[in-house]
Amino acid sequence: MIQPVNALSPKVSYRGSRFENQNPINRKMERRLAILNAGGISVITGALTTAIARSYTASWKSAGLFGIGASAITMMFICPRFLYKSGVKAYTKQKEMDVFTKEKEIQTKLLSDVNNAIDNHQEDLDSKLDNYSKTQPSRSKI
Repeated sequence: MIQPVNALSPKVSYRGSRFENQNPINRKMERRLAILNAGGISVITGALTTAIARSYTASWKSAGLFGIGASAITMMFICPRFLYKSGVKAYTKQKEMDVFTKEKEIQTKLLSDVNNAIDNHQEDLDSKLDNYSKTQPSRSKI
């Protein structure tokens, strides 16, 4: 089902000529989000451990200490994994966007050359297309 676009819908970060030679992927933001996700999971783990430990201990203080310990151990094991995965994902996204921007530059250049060739009638259109096909990388399926 197609829904209408409103003020609460997410914005598109790539808008064409504004980011002509810029890559919109931000590695620092990806890293911060990974740390935030790991922290959220560890806080939830700590809260659950505190709630469970409270039924076995006499005070909230000792149950809270168990929760803090569980939270720290969870953060210690989960955070490096999340940081590694976010780094790999950000790197692949960045390379994909580099390919995308280069492809858009080539397409823009080709279209402007074709437009100029049609307007001028002096340059040979077939030679332009042959030149473009030689510069275009071959796309193989992996």
